[in-house]
Amino acid sequence: MAAVEVVGNKFIPTAQILAVVSIKAGDVVTPEQLRRDVEAIAELGWFADVSVRAETEPAGVRVVFLVVENPRVVAVVVEGNTVVAAAEIVRALDIPIGEVLNTKRARDGVRAVEKLYEERGYVLARVVDIGLDPADDGRLRLRLAEGRVEEVVFRGLTKTQPAVARRYVRLRPGDVFNVRQLNADLQRLFETGLFESVQARPQPGSTPEAAVIEIEVKEARTGEVSFGVGYSATEGLTGQIAYRERNWRGRAQTVALRAERGFSPTATQAAKFTFVLSFREPFLDQQQTSLDLNLYQTVATQTEVSGGATTARFDLERTGSLAEVARPLDAYTTVGLRLRSERAAITPLPIDPSGTCPPDPCAPPSFFTPGRTVSVMVSGTRDLRDSRVNPTRGSRQMLSLEFALPPLGSEFNFQKYFAEYVQYIPLGGESLIAGRIGGGLGSGAIPGQELFALGGPTTLRGFVTGQYRGTAMALANVEYRTPLGGIAPFFKDFTGIVFVDGGAAWGTALSTPGFVANYGVGVAFRSPLGVLRLDFAFGPAGTQTWLNLGHPF
Repeated sequence: MAAVEVVGNKFIPTAQILAVVSIKAGDVVTPEQLRRDVEAIAELGWFADVSVRAETEPAGVRVVFLVVENPRVVAVVVEGNTVVAAAEIVRALDIPIGEVLNTKRARDGVRAVEKLYEERGYVLARVVDIGLDPADDGRLRLRLAEGRVEEVVFRGLTKTQPAVARRYVRLRPGDVFNVRQLNADLQRLFETGLFESVQARPQPGSTPEAAVIEIEVKEARTGEVSFGVGYSATEGLTGQIAYRERNWRGRAQTVALRAERGFSPTATQAAKFTFVLSFREPFLDQQQTSLDLNLYQTVATQTEVSGGATTARFDLERTGSLAEVARPLDAYTTVGLRLRSERAAITPLPIDPSGTCPPDPCAPPSFFTPGRTVSVMVSGTRDLRDSRVNPTRGSRQMLSLEFALPPLGSEFNFQKYFAEYVQYIPLGGESLIAGRIGGGLGSGAIPGQELFALGGPTTLRGFVTGQYRGTAMALANVEYRTPLGGIAPFFKDFTGIVFVDGGAAWGTALSTPGFVANYGVGVAFRSPLGVLRLDFAFGPAGTQTWLNLGHPF
């Protein structure tokens, strides 16, 4: 063989082409070797066509590789994109402007563009065409099919109206399908409590670029009726009845009634009757405004503690109503407006539960004042938790402002401001740290029943409910939660908890003596009714035990 040449290349250096050619001057040429070298040159990606010609000369055979270069790229034009900016797509494609188009690099760029969409949850997005037409002045056109939702259909609905179920799904026909949005919608459906299970499958649509989202559900039992009888030394014999329907008329409306009648064990303490009647409409309008209505009468035995000593014991009866509307501003932020009208009545009791009046004086409390409170509260919540039932990561922030309004009939005139921040930090293996800080500030003539209160199952668990009260307060809670399933299969639905609480209330004689704290342990059980939790808290005055439905924060 006399020589090896390349003909037709204008911008790609000959040496770069010959670097992949195996035939050298002086070699014996075979058809198989020529075929492999043509494939190697084509694999470089710069050429629209590659061929070979062998010419016989007196000195031997001259091998000539004939190449046709791809056009040079002068611009990249992106078509069909709506959810990812063209500039981001061009960066992911990574095709140099002003150079000969390399088809191998273009294939890698196409995969990078599809990966960019996939990382953002758009798993149905595909590059359906990429090409460069020399007659189009060297513009490289990339066309996308992002994968749009054609329809959302439900399977398994028997009681729940389809239109009601669709309200919880923010993914709409015509939207670009996003698996993250779908998972959030499925979680939102599950957290309504209307369904035992929720799962979805994208199905082919009427066109290759469309998908039908099929959501299959299994409805849960939403109606509950319960009766009960109890007895305690301080409250005597009590009877309870409760009714709750969480999917009234198949519209996801909640109607609930809980009533309790007590029969006092002593002649000095009147029998107690309490009830709460509530109604919730989760979708008052197309903007997903919710409405809550409540009528209630509650009676609870309270103590007034001043200077570390109990100065009064009494029944605090609250009778009233409230109406609240809340509207989401986006997927995470909700604002609310609440109107409350409540009358408080006080019945003095002997400080010693076994005593009588007389000889034990039944003095009324000094800081609790009977009367009517009419107030308006404005609130805002930013909820970034991964679950509203049993969160494991994320955060929640809340701010509220409450104003008692004498022009509306309130006998008290005060203002209260409260802020709270909750953070969940995953530690791996479903273990996590949950922390909360909160603070409140009030002004005006605040009666004792409206003061900020510390003590009880949701604040300072090592102290009795409402032991400390003030016109201002600060609170901090930290919990370590870890699953107990590793101990034995029986404990797979149990969670162990270690917690520390601390806080202070100031501004009144009922305030804390500086900063106070407690610690404790607990166990939570994931039941069909929700999370049941038992806490044992150890405070300066002894142990407090609390049984609750749900975590305190």
